[in-house]
Amino acid sequence: MTQAPALFPLLPSGLFGPLASPNREHYWLLLCRLFDEFFGPDAPVPPSMGFQRREITAALERYLLADDPWEDEDGDTPDTPLPVRVNNIYDRFRGAGWLRQERVGAREMVTMPPVVHQFLSLLVEFAEHGPTFVSAKMRSIEHQLQQVAEGKAAGDALDEAADQARRLLVSLSSMSLQVRDLMPELSKAESTAQFARQWFERYVSEFFIGDYAELHKGDHPLARRSAILSMAQQIETGERRTALLAWYREHVGGGDAGRGGQRFARSLRRLRELDRIDEYLGRLDDDIRQANRRALAFLDYRLRAPDKLDILLRRACRGVQYAPEGELRLPVAPGALMDASRLRPPRQKPQPIPRSANATQPPTPEQLARLSLLRRMKRARLVTAEDMARYVGPHLETTDAVESGAFSIASIEDLRAYQTLLTLALRSHRAGGLRREDPLGRLLRGYRVELLDAGGHDDNGYLRAPRFVVRRIGTPSRKTA
Repeated sequence: MTQAPALFPLLPSGLFGPLASPNREHYWLLLCRLFDEFFGPDAPVPPSMGFQRREITAALERYLLADDPWEDEDGDTPDTPLPVRVNNIYDRFRGAGWLRQERVGAREMVTMPPVVHQFLSLLVEFAEHGPTFVSAKMRSIEHQLQQVAEGKAAGDALDEAADQARRLLVSLSSMSLQVRDLMPELSKAESTAQFARQWFERYVSEFFIGDYAELHKGDHPLARRSAILSMAQQIETGERRTALLAWYREHVGGGDAGRGGQRFARSLRRLRELDRIDEYLGRLDDDIRQANRRALAFLDYRLRAPDKLDILLRRACRGVQYAPEGELRLPVAPGALMDASRLRPPRQKPQPIPRSANATQPPTPEQLARLSLLRRMKRARLVTAEDMARYVGPHLETTDAVESGAFSIASIEDLRAYQTLLTLALRSHRAGGLRREDPLGRLLRGYRVELLDAGGHDDNGYLRAPRFVVRRIGTPSRKTA
């Protein structure tokens, strides 16, 4: 029997705590945003020592200012001051193991542990998972085995092909359960139109197998299954067996020939399991046909039932109107139909225990208004990468470089964006240019800011400052008089 792989020794013990709390969806949204901006593959390359704590807390505060649907949890209410809530959320992530804080000199640097980073990447990939394309997976498995059989690839290609075969079979085996679970959920639709819309959106257009219609053609990708099994047999008994066993012993078994041989045998066994793919597809076809019959029957019932129900109601009303008085008596036994002795006694609600602690006083409408005004003021002064893109983007649509005199100021947001561009220009003009760890550098997406050496100044009615130019990345730099 294969031993189950260990999970919890690899992960921090409290890692799932935030994702199991009442605010789990909000914690997940914050983790995804931090991953996208700081730690993920789409973010800039992080510094080797990590990010400063104030950068992470500032990002959390910026997220809460833009979208704050938080719920009461452990005494932390939405009326709690925003800096306190941000620090509580940061300490929650740090205590759970999502973030790791280290002191470097006098600074507190924050990183994400490698194991947690890999686990979060898998969760994001799972959340973004779309329909499975069997054709692409089968072609990929066949191509990798061809490379191994011809000696153009090592054992890592064989191991990856085996993993793809296992993931394909797991995906197909779970699709039948997903099809079965879909119908009871769709049956909860309140109207026939809503049921039909959900049926076509979730069952047809977003189906679990993207190329399901091609699997029953003469040239469907599963026709290459015999070739894949033949190559797996050739690898197991052919001249490449010795070289592959040596690769598994060195890279997988850590020098242990027994462990390497077991891993090699497991890869071949997973490839041979593709011979069972017809069983999974046959069961999936049966479930789909049953789901189609249930959907058609449900639609037929929803379309016909209202008409018949109206006829029955009209017949019942007409029968009551013309029936003799003696026939309208209720078919019940003599005696009191409803009596106080037959009723359940009312449930006595216990009196609440009076609190002896200091009661919290709810904020007044004036305090709430001031808090809302303070948030709007902070948001108006805050400059994000999206704000910079909206301010600079229209000017760079038709040209590759725009001087500072072309930027207009019509609101507080425009003034703050202009000030940020000026700050970037001044910092990029000093020795060494704009520093790599400068937090303002993350606002530059697709363009850069340069200070002009002409010595002139721009006066837009709000600021009198040196002139600068914004250039699209990829445009050669040149001196402007």
